[in-house]
Amino acid sequence: MKHIKFLFFLLHSLFMMVGTLSGQDNLGIFDNHTDIGNCMKKGSATYNPDNQTYTIRGSGNNMWFDRDEFHYLWTKLQGDFILRAEVKLIGEGVDPHRKAGWIVKNNLDNNSQHVNATIHGDGLTSLQYRRTVSGETEEVLSSDSLPDIIQLERRGNTYIMSTAAFGEEFKTIQLDSMQLDKEVYAGIYVCAHNPDVIETAIFRNVRICKPEDSDYQSYVDYFDSSGHSIQAPNYTKDGKKLIFIVK
Repeated sequence: MKHIKFLFFLLHSLFMMVGTLSGQDNLGIFDNHTDIGNCMKKGSATYNPDNQTYTIRGSGNNMWFDRDEFHYLWTKLQGDFILRAEVKLIGEGVDPHRKAGWIVKNNLDNNSQHVNATIHGDGLTSLQYRRTVSGETEEVLSSDSLPDIIQLERRGNTYIMSTAAFGEEFKTIQLDSMQLDKEVYAGIYVCAHNPDVIETAIFRNVRICKPEDSDYQSYVDYFDSSGHSIQAPNYTKDGKKLIFIVK
């Protein structure tokens, strides 16, 4: 009987471990997802590895004033970065101010300092931000409307939002002197702008890029941890030998 109980315990542990790993796989390049604030309806986030799309379903009253409510799929990042994705809100929607996009936060509190690159259901496109904990939300409006691609870049204390429809050039707006922590939460989100409903957005070609340092030197600095590299391998004129340089 003891052996049967022990076997059941092992099988249960294995099942839980596989389920956990499967859930992690479904989040793609992100670490976790959660509702921010006191959302009346629970949101969700999934990743489809076949077509590399993320589907986020979120409720939430708003992302404005001194607090936010939305569903968030996030990871932690340090230093400068570039966030890019194709974003599509699904269906007609209930409230024209439903929104989706990228948001960078100091923490997972609903009143956190943040920078938010957002597309609204009615086409409004803006870079929203909260400079202090529980402070009023402000925004920089873009001339763009209903773009397909949204990008948010952090360059020191400067945040740059770039948006475009397919085949068009980026339209860019910028926020200067915005101080967030060195390590931040960064990710994609959906807010229904209505606590009684859930809205859905699909994110494609989601990319998190780390730009090279300003003092980067080609053929001197490398992405790997090795102190040496093999450069410019070429054959000799007779094609019998291979020449390469080790730096």
